[in-house]
Amino acid sequence: MSIDAMHWVWTHSRTKGNVRLVLLAVADKAPDAAATARMGTTELRARLNAPKSTVVTAVDKALESGELVMVEPAVGSRAAAYQLPHAVGYTRPAPGATGPESGPLSNSYRSGIRTPNSEQGSENRTPSETATGPDSGPGGSGIKTPRGPESGPLNQTTPTRSGSKPEGEPDAPPAVGIPDFARPLVDTISLAGYDTIRWNLTSNEWLVVHALVKSHGTERLARYAVDQCGQRRISYGRYFLPGWRDLPPAPAPAPDGVTRLPALRPAPDPTPSPAAARRNAARDYLDDLTEQLRAGGDFR
Repeated sequence: MSIDAMHWVWTHSRTKGNVRLVLLAVADKAPDAAATARMGTTELRARLNAPKSTVVTAVDKALESGELVMVEPAVGSRAAAYQLPHAVGYTRPAPGATGPESGPLSNSYRSGIRTPNSEQGSENRTPSETATGPDSGPGGSGIKTPRGPESGPLNQTTPTRSGSKPEGEPDAPPAVGIPDFARPLVDTISLAGYDTIRWNLTSNEWLVVHALVKSHGTERLARYAVDQCGQRRISYGRYFLPGWRDLPPAPAPAPDGVTRLPALRPAPDPTPSPAAARRNAARDYLDDLTEQLRAGGDFR
């Protein structure tokens, strides 16, 4: 459910600011435990109440962090599909469960009971069995609860019931390097002066690139990418995917018996009209008279 995915973002994500809001927006729309939702830039702008450039930057940073992955790029009017890989199958702790992820232990843990190991607690007993701390902050009995950074999950060495990684949660997707079939395409774009583009595509996205190389050819894709880079600043290679998919396929080889015609030559200049021809003749005659006058010719 989306509330479980949102709970994971609130308690375990290390992102901040607009990047965290992007994760929360995806988690809020995720319909099931797959933690996957389709969202376009327009919808993300409405949820973050931010301009397009801010939303695009936040999504890029979320993808770079590994806490958000694009499982399917946008195609035409169909929005891209995003997934929170660490929230897949995650279930939030039941209300009143002992050992919350952050803050002091709940009242169900009496102060006289020792923690399971020395790393999780201080092993100090409070003076009274019923002594409790104030409403804010840890108990005043001298036992210090573990504290984490101001943002991010609790920095504890022993996980509580839900744990920093729930049971069955998949590991983060490994970084996918540039496959051999895509190396000529990437090198062509890099040698054109755009060698700072990040090609951190997922396995599914590289499969799309592989199909496009076969249907369109490396040169056709590279020309489109270089043309786009000349118009705007592009930081990530996945920017090209929608445009590459919209390109028409490369022309097929000419079948037997069909001759490809050469490119048409420019049409010749049109023949001047009779009036224009008379004007040109009169102009030429005057030019001849002018030359004869200069040479001192006799017109008798």
